[in-house]
Parts: sequence; C-alpha cells; structure tokens
Amino acid sequence: MRVTAWVAFFLALTWLPACYSIVGKDADFSFQGAPPRVDRLLSLIEQKNAAVQSFKGIGRIRIRDRGLSRTSRAAWLGTADGRLRIEFLGLPGQPVAKFIFDGNHYLFFSHMDEQIYRKKSTDPNLEPVTGVSIRASEVIDLLAGGIPVYEHDAISFEQCGETAGEQAGKNDRCVLIFKKTWLGVVEKIFFKGSVIEKVEIFKWGDKIYQATLNDIRTVDGKSVPFFVEIENAENQGFCFTVDRQWVDIDLRPDMFEITPMD
Repeated sequence: MRVTAWVAFFLALTWLPACYSIVGKDADFSFQGAPPRVDRLLSLIEQKNAAVQSFKGIGRIRIRDRGLSRTSRAAWLGTADGRLRIEFLGLPGQPVAKFIFDGNHYLFFSHMDEQIYRKKSTDPNLEPVTGVSIRASEVIDLLAGGIPVYEHDAISFEQCGETAGEQAGKNDRCVLIFKKTWLGVVEKIFFKGSVIEKVEIFKWGDKIYQATLNDIRTVDGKSVPFFVEIENAENQGFCFTVDRQWVDIDLRPDMFEITPMD
C-alpha cells in the first residue's frame, strides 16, 4: 500500500508539469455561469488572439540583468504559426547578433564573439538568450497584440479601486485570475477598462514573468503595443520599444531559414 502511494505521488509530480501549457488560440475560454463582465473580458482576449497575424517591426531592444542593461537597435519578424526572427543591429545597421526560430530549430548567433547556440524545439524557451523563462510563441503573441493564456480550471475576478460590481467605467481597473487544480494561480491579466495593461504568469506560486504593455496603437485596424517589457522576479528582463510596425504581411519561409553559414 505504501509503495502504491509513493508511485502515485511520483506519477503526480511527473504529470503535473506537463499540464502547465498554453491554451490554443482556437480554445473557448467561456465558463458556464460566469458573471457577464467576466464573459466580456474573456471574449475580448479571444478576439485579440484571433486577430494575431504575421508582423514586422523595427525599434530598440533593451536587455536588463540585475541592474546592468544594454540597448541595441533591432528588427524582428513573427508569424502566427510561431516562427520568429530577431536581428540585433550595430551602428552601421549591420547585424551583431541574431535569433532565428524556424518552427523546428532555433539558433542564437553572436557575430562579435562567434558564439552559436543551436537546439531543436517546437516552441523554444528564450531564457538562455533573455534570462526570462518565456517561450517564443508568447513573445509573438504579445508583440502582435495577443495574450498568452495558460490552461486553467477556474477563473475569478477582482475589482481594483473603489468601483465594484458589473457596471464599470472605461478607466476602471480589474484583474482576471486563472487557476489550475494543484498548481493554484497560473496567470493574472490586468485590465484598465477594455485595455490589457499587464500579464503575470505563475508556477507553483512563484511568478515566472510579467509582461507590461504600453503605448497601444492601431495599425491597419489591429491594436498592438508599441512598448512591451518582460521581466522576472530576479530583476532580469528585456523590452521592445517599437518605432514602426507592420501587420498582416506576407513573410517568406526563407526569412526564417537557418543556413549552414549561421
């Protein structure tokens, strides 16, 4: 009996992390009996995620690590199916480093020290490059105006400030809290009216990262943030400051190709 209990405990430990995953963009977030305002906010997230399209951007990327930071001009490409390319540019506009994910493999290459980091993955974790445990698909969603949503069993709602109830003004703040059995809180999404200001991701009670979204603009009918800051609890992080953004554009497969020269 004791052996059976230990086996069950071990299986639970190995099974639970596998349940910690992102919900597909075609998932239905609605919960039967949820308050009307919760349903409205969930519908807003669904609409934003359904509108995610391929994009191109240029601007600056700042990487921060325990008080030290460095900023680089950069250009990036992303597709709705999960491919991502980021070029870090020097003063003449020439690349000094690059990150490429083609859907099956990813590569980080520094031209300055000739260091190459290459690995097979279907959705790479960018922690080796950024210091923050966040997947490429999540960065793509955030840059394209979407919101990563983790698997959950329950949703609760908290009103911030003095206003409570279903009637809320356009500037009222509230939080949707997503919970998963055994894991507890897995995500919080912070709203100001219908605008999403921040997303926090948790695992086993610890905050994995938070993404702050500012300077929301409309580009070809889609709302996209022109400032995205992603950071963890150890004061490590990176941010995109967008100068120009293009959405719903055709991106050739060879733009994400990892060549033998890389």
